[in-house]
Amino acid sequence: MEKIKLLLVTFLIVLFGSCSDTIVEPVENNLPVQLYPYETIYDAETFKVRRDVLINIIPNNSFALVFTNDIYLRNGDINYEFRPASNFFYLTGFDEPSAVAIIRKKISGSNESELIMFVEERNSVLTQWLGPVYGPEGAMEYFYADTAYGIGEFQSVISSIINSGLYQSIYCNPEVNQTLADLFYNCGANIPSEIDINELVDKQRVIKSPIEINAIQKAVDVSVQAFSQAMKYIEPGKYEYEVEAIFDYVLTINGCARTAFPAIIASGPNINILHYTANKSEMQNGDLVMIDYGAEYGYYAADITRTLPVNGKYTTEQITIYNIVLESLNTVLNDAAAGVSYYELYYLNRDIILDRLLEKGIITGNKAEIISSGRYRQYIPAGLAHPVGLDAHDPFPAENNGDKILKENMVMAFEPHIYLYEGDQTVNPNYWNVSARIEDVVLITNTGIQILSSTLPNRIGEIEAMMK
Repeated sequence: MEKIKLLLVTFLIVLFGSCSDTIVEPVENNLPVQLYPYETIYDAETFKVRRDVLINIIPNNSFALVFTNDIYLRNGDINYEFRPASNFFYLTGFDEPSAVAIIRKKISGSNESELIMFVEERNSVLTQWLGPVYGPEGAMEYFYADTAYGIGEFQSVISSIINSGLYQSIYCNPEVNQTLADLFYNCGANIPSEIDINELVDKQRVIKSPIEINAIQKAVDVSVQAFSQAMKYIEPGKYEYEVEAIFDYVLTINGCARTAFPAIIASGPNINILHYTANKSEMQNGDLVMIDYGAEYGYYAADITRTLPVNGKYTTEQITIYNIVLESLNTVLNDAAAGVSYYELYYLNRDIILDRLLEKGIITGNKAEIISSGRYRQYIPAGLAHPVGLDAHDPFPAENNGDKILKENMVMAFEPHIYLYEGDQTVNPNYWNVSARIEDVVLITNTGIQILSSTLPNRIGEIEAMMK
C-alpha cells in the first residue's frame, strides 16, 4: 500500500511539474471597448440628390448605365468577399452583387432623375443557403428606384431603351463587371457611343457631405483606437502579423466589415517597401516599424500612418529623420486651406525635406541638381496627400489648368515621408533603412483645417510614453 502511495505522489509531482510552465495565471481583461454600435451609412434621399446632380450634367440625349462589382472566385467553390463598386454605391446606396442601375431624366428637359434598377432575385432554396436579398420590391421601397427588375430581365429592357432611338450616348463603367458588361454588349441592340462615367462621378465625390464626414470620422476613431492598442504590444521578438491581429480585433469589435486597404506592418528593411503587406517578419531590437492602417466604416475609409520604434525608444538617427518628417507635416498643415494648390504644398514639403537632409549631412549633392535630375524621388518617392472617402485613395480630379485645388469639405490624408535605402551611396550609411512616414486625416474647412486623427499622438515623446 505504501508503495502505491509513493508511486501516486511521484506521478502527481511529475504531472504538475511538467505542466507548470504552461499554466497561465488569470490576468486582468484590458481589451478595448466598442466605440460605436455599427451602422449602415445610408440615407435614400441623399443618393437621389446625387443622381439628380449627375443627370443635370450629362446631355438630354444620354443616360447613365452604372454597374457594381462582380463576385470573384477565390479558390475551389469559395468566393472573395463582395464589396460594391464605389461609384455605384455613391449613386444608389445599394450594396448587393449582380446589380445594374440606369439613371436618366424622368422627362426630357426635367431636372429630376429616374432610377431603374436590376437586382438579384433568390428562390427559396438559394435563400435557405445564402439568405434573403432586397429583390426588385426592396430596391423600390428602400433605395427609391422608380422601377426595378430581376437581373434576368436586364438584356431585354436595356435593348428596348437603346432601340427607342432617344439616346445618342451612354455614360457607363463596364470595366468593373465583365459578366454584366457581356450581357450589355450582347443585348441585341445597336449600342450608341459610350462615354466613361467615372470622371463625372469622381468630381461629385470630391466634396464630402456631413453624413460622409461623420462616417470618415468614425473610421478614423476606430483606427486610432486600434493604433493605441497595438502600440502597447509592439516589442522585439513579436511578429508583424501579431500586431496586425490587434488592429483587426479592434476593427471587428466595432463592426467594421473590412480594412480600407491591406494593412502595412513593415519593420526593419521592410520599411522601404512602400506597399509591403506580407507582414510576416519578426520585429528586431533597434528597428523601426512603419504601420499604415485604416478601418472602413459604412464603406468610408480612414488612412493613418505612424513610424514607431520596435523597442519603444527611438535612436538618435531615427529621431532626426522622424522630426524632419514631422516638421514638414506641421508646416504643410499650417498652410493647408480651401483654395490652396496641392502642388504648392507638395513643393513646400519637398523643399523642407531636402533642405534638412542636406543641412544635416544625411544626403550628399546640390539641391538644384537633386531637383532638376529628379533624384529627390529616391528619398520622397510618393505623393504628399490624397483625398479619403469611399476609397482610401479617393478621386482628386485636376482643374482645367491641370492644377489640383483644396476645397472646403474635402477630406485629405497628408503623408510626408523620407525613405533612405540601404546601399544608397548618396546617403550617410548611418541612416540606411532609417525611413519614416507620418499620415493624418484632415478635413478642409472654411477657416482652415480640422485634423480628424488628432487624438493619435505623432510627437516623439508622446509615442515613447504610449509604448512603455
